Amino acid sequence: MKIGIVGGGIIGLFTAYYLSLEGIKDIVIYEKDFLGAGSIHAAGLIEPYRFDRINTINMILKMLKYKLNGTTDIREVDKLWLKELIKNLEKNPPSEAWDIIKEMAKFSLSEYKRLAEEKNDFDYYEDGLLELYYRKIDLEKGIEEEKRSPFNPKFEVVDVKNFAGGIFFPELSRLSTEKFIDRIIKEIKNLRVINKAVNKISEEGQIDDEKFDIIIVAAGIWSRVLNIPITAFKGYGYRVKGTTKISKAAVIVDQGIAISPLSDHVKITGGFDADFSLDSKRAELFLKKASEIVDIYYIYDLNMGFRPCSPDGFPIIGKRNKIVVATGACRLGWSYAPAIGKYAAELALGKINNIPYLSRYYH
Repeated sequence: MKIGIVGGGIIGLFTAYYLSLEGIKDIVIYEKDFLGAGSIHAAGLIEPYRFDRINTINMILKMLKYKLNGTTDIREVDKLWLKELIKNLEKNPPSEAWDIIKEMAKFSLSEYKRLAEEKNDFDYYEDGLLELYYRKIDLEKGIEEEKRSPFNPKFEVVDVKNFAGGIFFPELSRLSTEKFIDRIIKEIKNLRVINKAVNKISEEGQIDDEKFDIIIVAAGIWSRVLNIPITAFKGYGYRVKGTTKISKAAVIVDQGIAISPLSDHVKITGGFDADFSLDSKRAELFLKKASEIVDIYYIYDLNMGFRPCSPDGFPIIGKRNKIVVATGACRLGWSYAPAIGKYAAELALGKINNIPYLSRYYH
């Protein structure tokens, strides 16, 4: 069996990994940049319980608030995505959707742990995540949101100097995105990489001039070519040398900044810009804001990426003819990547035909 994967980010790589475990001998990834290029900007927080429904008035109000304080910029959104967002505003997903996403969260957390137990060469830590709030009213809202969460996550309210307080999630983990990409590539057997942009795909199994038994499109926002409602929320990630005032991973909620101290660098990420452009000028803003927690001595590099967001925040995983699509997890792409990759591989191999609710836009 010959399988072509469009997109060499974390979803595409996990899909290839599970296909290789199934004994597939001919796996080809098309990636115009280096493997992982579209994913390494992320903070590496494995936080599936911090799920955000996008199609709510509360989320729209948050975005407007972030726009006013400069945390986000709104330049462009996909028209089909916006139409679906408005159409499904405040519509609750069925209970089966929550059941599936809970299982995906559990599976993904366990897979990262399993890989780290085999060999922790990607700075895997199980030391939780701390959400920081400047205002008491926002902290109280955050606490109420967690109490209403379908995931029923374990959390503790803690005091933090210079903040109104924090919410600590002890069950969440983190890793180095760059190091994990290196690790997962080594795990994939029978992989061939073609470094080029794909011009066309067909439901008959064609990628440009090459024929495949199955095609898997795990190309983030590029998946829009399949007429799927996906829009881009751009983010920025710095690797720096420095010291942090908080030893664990932390998220400054009001500013959308994540900070993760790792073995040989500190990862600083920020940004949730509705924007398809390659402009990275706003990245410096988040670096400056992070200096409240991190004393920065040196900047190693900056990477930028586009989070592919569905209209409601749930992943889109489905199959039509000879094409499987796997995208849409928004800022939780890393958090759900193992489960999304496993489902994509099972669809490609015919082990399952669809995934209730998650296949809603492609079946």
